[in-house]
Amino acid sequence: MAKAIRCVCGFTGRGATAELAADAIEAHLRAEHPELAGRIRREDLLAMAEEA
Repeated sequence: MAKAIRCVCGFTGRGATAELAADAIEAHLRAEHPELAGRIRREDLLAMAEEA
């Protein structure tokens, strides 16, 4: 089942797995929210993944 992680800005990172959704969110954070990039632990992102 595909996974999704939502950013507070409304962007949704999607992937076939929680790991791929986390990759998408991390890339989004680097591009759109550089002040947050690297400050949110990957474990926390993975915990936020929901079925899409």
